[in-house]
Amino acid sequence: MTKLFRFLGNCKRFPIYFHKLFVSRMLIILLLSSFAFHANAQSRVLEGYVYDSYSKQAVIGATVIAIESRNSNGTVTDINGKFTLRVDHALPLTLQVSYIGYKTGEVIVYEPSGITIELSEDVNKLNEVVVIGYAQSLKSAVTSAVTTVKVDQIANVPSASITEKLQGAVPGLLISRDTGAPGAGSFIRLRGATSLGGGSPLYIIDGVATTGSSQRINLSQDADPLAEFNPDDIETVTILKDASATAAYGARAANGVILITTKRGARNSQTRVRFKAEVGLSKSDNLWPLTTGPEHAEIVNEAYKNDGLWSQRPFRPVSEGGIGLPEEQGTYDRIDDVFRTALQHTYNLSITGGDVKTNFYIGGDYTFQEATLKLEDFERYGLRINIDHSITNKLKIGTSNVISVNHRSNVKVGDGPAGFFQASLHTPTFLPIYKEDGSFNAAGAFNNHIAILENWDGGSKGFRVTNNFYAKYEILNVLSFKSSWSNDRNSGHDTYYYSPLISQGYPDGAAESQVGISNRFSTEQTLNYLQSFAKHTVSAYAGWAYLKNTSENVSVSGKNFASDAFKRVASTATQSGSASGSGSGLISYFGGVNYSYANRYSVDATVRRDASSQLGADNRAGYFPSIGVSWNPINEVFFPKSDIINDLRLKGSYGLVGNISGGNAHLGLWSGGSVYDGQPGLAPSQLGNPALKWESTRQWNVGINTSLLKNRLDIELNYYDKFTYGLLLNEALPGKTGFSSVTKNSGEISNKGYEFSLTSLNVRGKKYSWRTIFTASRNINKIVKLPVEQLNASYGSIAREGYPLHSFFLYDYKGVDPVTGDAVYDDWTGPDGKPDGVIREEDKKIFGNAWPLVEGILKNTLTYKNVVLDFSFYYKYKYQVFNYTRSFLESGGTRTLSRSIQKSSVNYWKEENKDTYKINGGGLITEVLPRPKSTKNPDGSTNYEQRSTRNLEDGSFIRLQNVTLSYTIPRTLSSRLKIQQARLNVTGTNLLLLTKYTGPDPEVNAGSGIVQGLDFGTPPHPKTVLFGIDITF
Repeated sequence: MTKLFRFLGNCKRFPIYFHKLFVSRMLIILLLSSFAFHANAQSRVLEGYVYDSYSKQAVIGATVIAIESRNSNGTVTDINGKFTLRVDHALPLTLQVSYIGYKTGEVIVYEPSGITIELSEDVNKLNEVVVIGYAQSLKSAVTSAVTTVKVDQIANVPSASITEKLQGAVPGLLISRDTGAPGAGSFIRLRGATSLGGGSPLYIIDGVATTGSSQRINLSQDADPLAEFNPDDIETVTILKDASATAAYGARAANGVILITTKRGARNSQTRVRFKAEVGLSKSDNLWPLTTGPEHAEIVNEAYKNDGLWSQRPFRPVSEGGIGLPEEQGTYDRIDDVFRTALQHTYNLSITGGDVKTNFYIGGDYTFQEATLKLEDFERYGLRINIDHSITNKLKIGTSNVISVNHRSNVKVGDGPAGFFQASLHTPTFLPIYKEDGSFNAAGAFNNHIAILENWDGGSKGFRVTNNFYAKYEILNVLSFKSSWSNDRNSGHDTYYYSPLISQGYPDGAAESQVGISNRFSTEQTLNYLQSFAKHTVSAYAGWAYLKNTSENVSVSGKNFASDAFKRVASTATQSGSASGSGSGLISYFGGVNYSYANRYSVDATVRRDASSQLGADNRAGYFPSIGVSWNPINEVFFPKSDIINDLRLKGSYGLVGNISGGNAHLGLWSGGSVYDGQPGLAPSQLGNPALKWESTRQWNVGINTSLLKNRLDIELNYYDKFTYGLLLNEALPGKTGFSSVTKNSGEISNKGYEFSLTSLNVRGKKYSWRTIFTASRNINKIVKLPVEQLNASYGSIAREGYPLHSFFLYDYKGVDPVTGDAVYDDWTGPDGKPDGVIREEDKKIFGNAWPLVEGILKNTLTYKNVVLDFSFYYKYKYQVFNYTRSFLESGGTRTLSRSIQKSSVNYWKEENKDTYKINGGGLITEVLPRPKSTKNPDGSTNYEQRSTRNLEDGSFIRLQNVTLSYTIPRTLSSRLKIQQARLNVTGTNLLLLTKYTGPDPEVNAGSGIVQGLDFGTPPHPKTVLFGIDITF
């Protein structure tokens, strides 16, 4: 261990100050733990294994207690069903083993090792009580579409955020990262999109609804709010999909709900100290191949030749006024300058345990992660304290508290002169990096990438505090009351200094500073009732909730510094600033009831009333009901009993949920800061619409769950239909009104789809096993009503009635004319609705969209003794990506000296080769690009039209998302080291990618709003190798 810390301490990019603090405290803990073990040297250690008597599968998390041992608090089985228990009683003694869904077992132990204990399934297993949101009911009575992911299923995915760990793990949950920056936001949709611009699910962590992040990434994109929470603290993630499950959350649940439960320790359990560390490296490969300087010059000259401007070609002799012949040009690689082999390391230290009345979990973490693109880093410090305590047999209190501090070093990545990544990729390769005098050469359209690299000074600091306190009182054995109070406060401070050597700071420097603070306070008061009598079970709940959101933003900027020694806005000669704030409130009443008969029939009904300050008084309240039913035919008398079908449940649900995404659009707003006739004044800034109503989403769901072949095969299939109406959209107004638009309820959108999951225990022996998880899901999206279509012409995206959201609107590129070498596009219409021989705007059509036909994972886990091999493939099939980066790089020299050229551009139509090209059935050539040319063709088209299907590609892929090989040190060795359990692992991510996509990575998303599936200025997912150690004392 000392060598490990020495190695990490010598790591150049690891913060020294953290090492001193962390290592010193870890050594103290280790010494105290060692002393504690030595002090109890007279005790003995029992080792064994607990498994299911029916399936022979390990039972994870079973509680093991020695009845005769006075000082033993017991223990729980690990991921392999194994346990280690220290006792102070001589053998023989009796071990008691218990776990939910199994009969409590007892076994007399005569030897300290090799103990095997069988647990038999309880016939009343389906009478287990589960809690989903506000409701508690029997497991067999659940009627809704709910997926629960346990932490061990995603623990091997190396990520600073739970968001990325969930990618592909839940059918129907689509997650695509926006950028390659660590901690950056993602495009997240659960069962499709219910609005044109937004649509992320509601996240609730230990009862606290989280706010968005107050920080920004790359000066333009939101940070991932869940990256501010340590994923190692999480116990389970429950995804509520259908209306039966989400209606209890009413107005906030239109996009689904994700419930995150963190670790809390267990009653009557031994105090445990756990240390987990991971260190690894990441690297991006398969980057963009660019032409050499001479190749670039040849293509540009060819374009001038074909345009009839040969005498004006730029690459001609210097004596003729040119910049030199093509063969005289140099080649300067910039991409390698901005990418790196990136370091990441994560450390987690937790203490957990409990006695008769109290259970607790204390966890601290430190994470540092570099992006493979330089100047992009993510650093986080976190502390979580969860405590539950029973004051009496009837009164229980508890608290959950999180403090998270993070720092994001980031740089503007995207388009324009300021883009760091773009400066390296798009600056022509023939341009020298430095001038002859050694100064930076910024002769292209972009900043000099080395100037940015050496002079960039910008980042974001975040501080988040989340607290929850609850008290639960058992009024009767069947009736309880719970009062919960929560607050989530999130602040971010972004600061940027722009050197005079880059365009934003020219000529005398510039700076920006932005502070954002958001706060969400909530309280909930709920009554829960649960009683079983004879064959009947009834559960019910009723409650009241209050929610208040506030946010404040202050932004200042300045330019013209007197000296480079000053970098704050306050030191600039010219300054400007702005400030804004907003707030909203929500008062809710809700209730629900669940009835189950004989473990066969169940019915579930909920209703919620929400009243929001974001709507006018006449439409403020919304009512959101739901109903669900389920049937367990396997428990019917007529159903044949066999070992083939072990469980079978049919379920259906229908409900209504709402959304309010228009801010305070019902209000007419005025803004200060205006000047009239030299005097300060006010100006109207928003035309209010007091008639606004809730966006409403109707959803129905039917599903089947079954367990087969002695519970070795679990299958779940769901089909859903979501319809959202009353979409809040901005509609244009005549200019004479003084306003550009007003918000109205005027849109409708539909989502339909299926979700399939299969979990199988393929092989099971005493020393080996093989498990498989396979998921597949599909969502069919359609805009049903849209008064005015929305078009983003630059990125070829459109929102049009009758088509899916995120559709592509482009010219249809057919190929190359074998005689002229010019591009041919489909002339399918004209002003009169018929082809007219001219390519114009009317010839654009919708071609595909960014929604995959199907996506999912294939995950396998193989175990042999103490070795576990876990690997998973993530796939997307048949979805479109608009390769906007390619449209710039493969432009046939038409951008002359302003942009670099991709290597594939050398493969263009040549007069001397025209008789060798293969002609397709349409009489065109598709194996080469059109001849370089910028002038228009006779039909009005251009050879290198950006917004055409030539740049629209099939993004289908199969990715080896994760491979982990782990080894648990044998008990005989770990016990000698006074360690309860020790595990070593090596993990690789993104090691293999199978795709026909021509860019580095098809899994990209640089868009927002109606634009998705856009590949533009986004670094690819890196390959990562991590080494980890997990020790429990």
